[in-house]
Amino acid sequence: PSVAGSMIGVRLGLSQHIEDSLAIFSLELDEEDKSSIDSVSKQGRDLLQIIGDCGDEYRRA
Repeated sequence: PSVAGSMIGVRLGLSQHIEDSLAIFSLELDEEDKSSIDSVSKQGRDLLQIIGDCGDEYRRA
């Protein structure tokens, strides 16, 4: 088994974790971080090329 991806986000309408949610804006990636991400990304498959863009069900308000 393996993880194909992860979803990161916040639940709209909930205010109890606002400070925790805002902490993401202090995250900074250095060149080594970016290089590591690129290296791992090159080992995967480009799902946009394989299955295309997501359907409009993800764009509905």
